[in-house]
Order: sequence, then structure tokens, then C-alpha cells
Amino acid sequence: MSRPADLPGITLAPEVFDSSRFSRLGALFMSLPVWLQAVAVYFLSRVVSMSIFAAVLKRQDPANWSSSPVTTTLNDFLNFWDGGWYGRVADEGYPRVLPIDDSGAVAENQWAFYPLHPSIVSTLADLTGLSYEVISPIVSTLAAGLASIVILHLFRKYVDAGQALMGLALVMFFPPAAIFSTGYAESLTLLLQATALFLVVERRYLTALPVIVFMDLSRPIGVAFSFFMLFHLIDRFLRRRTDPYPAGEAIRSWTLGVLSCAAALIHPIHAWWATGSLTAYTDTEAAWHTGETTFVVQWVARSISLIGPLGPVLLVIVIAGMLALIFSPAGARMGRTLQLFCLGYGLYLLIFFNPQTSTLRLLLPMFPMALTLALVRSRGYRAAMLVAYILLQIVWVAYLWHFTPPADLPP
Repeated sequence: MSRPADLPGITLAPEVFDSSRFSRLGALFMSLPVWLQAVAVYFLSRVVSMSIFAAVLKRQDPANWSSSPVTTTLNDFLNFWDGGWYGRVADEGYPRVLPIDDSGAVAENQWAFYPLHPSIVSTLADLTGLSYEVISPIVSTLAAGLASIVILHLFRKYVDAGQALMGLALVMFFPPAAIFSTGYAESLTLLLQATALFLVVERRYLTALPVIVFMDLSRPIGVAFSFFMLFHLIDRFLRRRTDPYPAGEAIRSWTLGVLSCAAALIHPIHAWWATGSLTAYTDTEAAWHTGETTFVVQWVARSISLIGPLGPVLLVIVIAGMLALIFSPAGARMGRTLQLFCLGYGLYLLIFFNPQTSTLRLLLPMFPMALTLALVRSRGYRAAMLVAYILLQIVWVAYLWHFTPPADLPP
């Protein structure tokens, strides 16, 4: 009687699943140019995201953004939610008279949305003759693809090639990363933010200035970046004995720090100049929440409304946990500069942001945190992480991006 190992089919299994074969394929992939590795990972993430959008689309009823009262196309679906507001910025510009609701407060309007993405898209639409709605997701998709190349180069400055690639995969498969294929501005912001951080890491401070100006015209990230620059400048000064900080570099870095603060105010000042209201921008932002501008206390109030008296205690624990992660040995692997950016951005969210269903999406700029999860080399762990992210991306698209008329919670 033959042994099982001799049976046809069973003898093939060790060859099919030979770990050395996967190792050789992995080594071959890692020998490719860095930009090609990044594009390959990004392309795979887009295949997954677009497949999820296409599947969820089958249960999407026609909505305000649909091009037909009876059906919603995939292109319609990719321009849902804020994509419609960016389209209004391109078509109508910004209102010079702030709309007022029945209570006398400023109503939702275009001033909450920054001009870079709609300006680029409308220009390309005019040049190509294609509609804004067709061009907008394409611009986002291409911008995030370029961002993947910058991010991989940035990550490779701090960890080895395999860990950097895993970090990039975690960024691109992160549940709300599906947004990179839609008519939102997150892709442009990611590209500009990653480039700005790369230049600061390289200490090419003045080269980073125009990048930061464009970044501050893409999304409201300028104040967070200013916080980061303040921390970075203080850190450079305090560590000048072990990390030389020559006078010329100090002047260039402080120039960037000051001008980054000014760049953060461009859009709010534009809103003031155009409408005559000093608080036009902040009042517009508040229209999406309580109608009032608050700082920090909104997190406490939200924690109490969701959990009860122990809410603030849990909030403090979560904040302490995030700080511990950022400054843990794993967090240290992302480098001092990226640590300080995550600290600055987290502080910005805590002070200014109203917690809601969009919170997870607003964590995308904290992409360097992916490196803290990418350090484990186990293939099983890495596969499990990516599978978990894909499953959560399905949940994100199906329950947040999907719109249930007449009103729904925003993604």
C-alpha cells in the first residue's frame, strides 16, 4: 500500500505552497524600483476599493447626487457627499453673502471646502471637454498614486524595505482610504502632506514652503501643520547639542514655521474678505455641527452623551494611549519628525474637531502611525492585518459612504 505522500496531487502540494517559492517571488518584487513597488501596492488597493464601491452600488437608491432619478452610476457614486460640494465650488464659486437658516445662524455653504481640488478638476475638465464629475475621481486616484511613491520613500528612511512596504499597504488599505478613489480632496492633501514631511525630514525647509501653501489650499490641515512646525522648531533647538542646528538652517526653519502659520489663514481670510464677516469660515464649519464654535469641550460633551459620566475618563484613557503609542519604542521607529507631526495633528483634532462619523476619515493624515503596526515580520500577522482592514473598508463603504435617503450620517 502506497504512503499518502506518494499519492498524486498530495505530492504537488509542497511545491505549490513551498515557502521558498514565495520568498523568491518576494525577493524579486523587492528588487523592483521603489516607485514601481509603491504603484503595485497602490494599484492592488484601488482594485479592492473599486470592487467594494461597485458591490455596494447595487443596493444604493437614487440620491441627490445621482444623474438620473431612477438609477445611480458608479461615477455618480464616487461623487457623493462632499464631492457634490466641491462640484458646487467649481460651478458657482464661493458665496459673497452667507446663507442664513431659519434660526438666524449661518447655513451650510461652499466656504467649508477648500479651492485646490475643484480648481484643478475644473481646469482639466475645460481642457479635455469631459465633465467635472468624470475628472474629479480620476484626479484623486492619480494624486493618491503619486502620494504612495512619496510615502514609501519617506518610510524607507526609518525602517527596512519590507516594513516600509507593509506600512504603505496599511495606509492604502486603511478603511477610509477608499476615499482616494472619489471626488474628495483627501488624495491631493495626502500627496502634498507627505511631500512636505519628506522635505522637512530632509531639512529642505524653503523648498517645502510652496508645497505647504498648496496643501493649505486643499483641506483644513494648515493649523495642524503649524502646531507640528512649532514642536519641530522647539525640538531642534533643545537637541542642538546632539543634532547640530546651524544658524542658516535655524533661519530657514523658522521662516518656514512662521510662513506656514500665515498659509493656514489664507482660506479663512479669503472668506472674511469676500463676505465681510471675520468669522465666515468658522461659522460655516459650525453649521455642520452645533452651530457654535467650541474648543476641546465638544469632545467631553460627546463622550458624556455617548457613554455617560465615565465618558471623560475613557476619553483621557484614549488620549493617553495615543500618546503612549506615538512615543513608544514602536512609535520611535517612525522618526522624531513624524512623531511630532502625529502629536501636532492629534492636538489639532482635540482642540478644533467635533467628533462624529467622519472622525475615522480625518485620521488619514496620521498615516505615519502605520509604521507602528508594520514592524512585526510575521506573514500571518501581516495577512491578518490586511484582511481586517479590507473587511472594515467594506463596512466603511457600506454603512457610511452608502446614502439612505432622505438623510444619513456622513462618511
